[in-house]
Amino acid sequence: MDEKGVIVDYLKKCNAYAEASIARKTERGEDSELDAWRSYIAFNEHAIEELGNGKLDAWFTPAPTHSLSDARRLDADQLDHAVRAGWLSGILSPRPLIVASTQDENGHFNLAPYTSVMAVSTGPPLLIASFSCNRDGTYRDTLHNLRATKRAMLHLMPANLSTVKAVDETAAPLPSDESEWNMTAFTHHADEPLLINEAVAAIEVEFIEDRPLPDAVARLAVLRVKALWTTEQTLPPEGLDVLCQHGHDRLSPAPSGWGEKVQKHYNR
Repeated sequence: MDEKGVIVDYLKKCNAYAEASIARKTERGEDSELDAWRSYIAFNEHAIEELGNGKLDAWFTPAPTHSLSDARRLDADQLDHAVRAGWLSGILSPRPLIVASTQDENGHFNLAPYTSVMAVSTGPPLLIASFSCNRDGTYRDTLHNLRATKRAMLHLMPANLSTVKAVDETAAPLPSDESEWNMTAFTHHADEPLLINEAVAAIEVEFIEDRPLPDAVARLAVLRVKALWTTEQTLPPEGLDVLCQHGHDRLSPAPSGWGEKVQKHYNR
């Protein structure tokens, strides 16, 4: 259990309650207790900061340390495909779960889950994603639709069990003229049918090109970010609470128990 994460979450809820109390009392003209509530919030914020920067680590049972001094080397080419995939997904973890929404030239809608989406440039804003094929060499409908219509909506999804079940349905091997939307409880946005109303946020992208990967059947697609869809009013410096793949085929919330901001890279 992430003990610090539980405490931080509790303190944030306490502060949300305190801020709501301040708003109610201010509206009623009850000013006598406002300073006490503000002090309470400041104290909790200080505790959250110290939980994040490690100053309170001595309060918790230290996690086991790891060292590569006795590490063994696994030759990637000698591992079976499934074993190699398991190791890679377990080590390069967590990764945000993306539900891609596309439409083919005939108007058929498609949904598919991906964890290979990565930002590789912010000027211009570019993403990459890899697309595999099945055993008979047929590539996923998402890649075909991207080539045909040049558009996709990449959704970040809420971290709850009902979404996990829906995401699992989007991976069903359906014919191209059948839609995964019918397998889920997701609903279309009234003005943008590619947009899933139930998502936390979405990235609207334009397909640029796809290229072969060396000695692989998967192809690498380059996508240009055209727009961001969000209900957030400010930048999310701590990220969003979204569904991730953590480990091999295991979906879970984004780890958010503690964090420390790095800044040196801005000087380059």
